[in-house]
Amino acid sequence: MKSSPSLISAMTSPVEAAKEIYDIAIAHREETESLRRIAPAVLEKLKDSQLFRMGLPKFLGGWEDNPVEVLKAYELLSSAEASVAWSVWNNHLACTFGRFLDEDSMREVYSESSHVYANSARPEGIAEIVPGGYKVSGRWSLVSGCEISDWFAMRCLVTSDDLPSTLGPGALLKLFFIKKEDIKVIDTWHVGGLRGSGSHDIEIKDVFVKESYAIDFNSPVSIDNPYSRLPIGCLNSAGNASIALGLLKAAMDELIKMCHDRVTPGKNPDLRDRLTIQTAVAKSKTTLDAKRTQLHNSVSTIWEEAQKGNTYTDEQLADVWAASVEAATAARSMVTEIFAVAGTASLYTKFRIERVHRDIHAVLQHGIIQPHWLNQAGMAYVGLKPTGAMFRI
Repeated sequence: MKSSPSLISAMTSPVEAAKEIYDIAIAHREETESLRRIAPAVLEKLKDSQLFRMGLPKFLGGWEDNPVEVLKAYELLSSAEASVAWSVWNNHLACTFGRFLDEDSMREVYSESSHVYANSARPEGIAEIVPGGYKVSGRWSLVSGCEISDWFAMRCLVTSDDLPSTLGPGALLKLFFIKKEDIKVIDTWHVGGLRGSGSHDIEIKDVFVKESYAIDFNSPVSIDNPYSRLPIGCLNSAGNASIALGLLKAAMDELIKMCHDRVTPGKNPDLRDRLTIQTAVAKSKTTLDAKRTQLHNSVSTIWEEAQKGNTYTDEQLADVWAASVEAATAARSMVTEIFAVAGTASLYTKFRIERVHRDIHAVLQHGIIQPHWLNQAGMAYVGLKPTGAMFRI
């Protein structure tokens, strides 16, 4: 397809944009926590930065360059406030889903630079085929950022007289792009970790969605560029892992700060004198550096193949899935160890370790980072064909 004229100027480096958000995210951390959604000042800054649009083509304000820079941005944002990183990551997925829209529909859905996007890939709705499109109804749980979003990409089971009415063999699933005025938010997000992500339930009742706003993962990709060729599934997993690594960085930095701040006169050993503290800091630094390097290297390989227009091997995809799961799991383990060795200080909200401990356990509840993706990766390594629905998408 020919290149399209620019609607919105392309964003600056994701990392540079994230640096501009870092301090304000920290300054409004408690407000984000108490509101159970991103604090207004942070939200406006995020909109201005175009970090919500990284997964789009350049002519819509997207990044369209090395995805490792996107992972670095997630990690930096997460080290400030996990819910901010989560919202940016969640918007990236909603924007990459847009690659399956035709170009006119893509322009309609993503034309406003201030818009925020939410999504759910869980098929918790029903879409009945009607003249010109579909009638959509359903209730979806865990829809992050639903209160602040302008568009929603929601997955449904498509039904008609000749299609299965339940999930299973032969079922037809599609994603539907729906405006916020057709969405009812149900206040369900009363949680500990990722409290600021605003992941409430939403409900849709008998909303008409035109045919061009319904896509599936076999739909043609209208804008062909290296970024739009990147696999959505494993790249999303890598993003989740980067959020976990950012939380490990935050916990490690807080523990080191506590060691410097809690130095007392006298003969009693200080916090920094404890062998368990010293060991945890050393292990954390090594884990962070090693897992980050492995993750970035695996994604760099995918990016090189995308630039060449090559088809990915299952082993290359497996490398990203495995690196993602291992990075996230190792980060959670180290945060748990830091929480333990810091002693009773970990119980107090004035120390970030308490918050990070809650957040990282919430981050790793997501389906895209579960251990079964290691099984899928292992299948590729031993010469079997991975069967996971999102493995190659």
